[in-house]
Amino acid sequence: MCNIWKIKQKKELSLTNWQKVMKDKIFSDIRNLTISGGEPFLYEDLFLATKIFIDSMPKLRRLIVNTNGFLPNKIEETITEIVKYCRLKNVKLVVNISVDGVANVHNSLRRTEGGFDLAFETIKKMKKLSKNYGFEIGVSSIILRQNVTKYEEMKKWLRDNNIKVGFQIVGFHANFLKNIETEKELGINKTIRKEFLKVLTDVKDGKHGWDPTKYYWEDMIAMYKKISFRTTPCSFLKDDFVIDGLGDVYYCLSVRPIGNFIKEPRSVGEIYFDPKNIGYRKHLPGTACINCNSGCNVAQSIAFDAKRLMWYKLTGKLWPGKILDVF
Repeated sequence: MCNIWKIKQKKELSLTNWQKVMKDKIFSDIRNLTISGGEPFLYEDLFLATKIFIDSMPKLRRLIVNTNGFLPNKIEETITEIVKYCRLKNVKLVVNISVDGVANVHNSLRRTEGGFDLAFETIKKMKKLSKNYGFEIGVSSIILRQNVTKYEEMKKWLRDNNIKVGFQIVGFHANFLKNIETEKELGINKTIRKEFLKVLTDVKDGKHGWDPTKYYWEDMIAMYKKISFRTTPCSFLKDDFVIDGLGDVYYCLSVRPIGNFIKEPRSVGEIYFDPKNIGYRKHLPGTACINCNSGCNVAQSIAFDAKRLMWYKLTGKLWPGKILDVF
């Protein structure tokens, strides 16, 4: 579902560059950091870069690292260094490995022969390492046309191996993922719509009563049934943001970049707080957000929206207002 690999190779920021970028005051209040890709373990100095990030974020409490798991030995070596530093700095570490199906289902989707075995090996290594250092391990799994009918098989594999999972619905974006043209091949169509909604319902029903993400999955069912537009709140409309190793700054990866701290004489903070950009973000709920299926950080977003969460718990119904009401 991701076409980042097709993008012409460009030189990413060096450690020296990152040290300069991270002096920006905007990073002093960061509490949650996710390092993703592409594939972060292809970055030669990932541990040293991570150390720079942690040192630049005195309020950081949680670090998530996402990986495809195709480099089990390098991942084990690097995570060992990262988790030791996280413990020293009192930062909780979470490692997520991407698995989109069992065996050949995953290999086909990832276009990598033996990819499932490599990812599984990484999971085993992370589990063993976690016994010594106590960090959290999970699987991230994309739900798309090619694996919907294999959902029960995936569930059994996760259960048999005692693996925690976070599901995400396939998304299509013109900017970061550059994968709009794959929607016809990978998107949810009429043929598998019934099965797809059944999967969403099962994921929702698998959440315990006070799990805030239950609201999100209820919302996605309503959205895909075309009953309503998205009502799940989004932290990217308030204070989350994304930067990449090529200098681009995004309010979220579903929309265009709002600036580039390499090409422009502005810092990340100056780009982020630019009044024109803030104005652009205020218009997103009525445009890009309406049919957005992203589950990024929804647990945090919903948990902080007490009135919406309590409404759902008391009535069993989705919030009747707009996505932006929380703000």
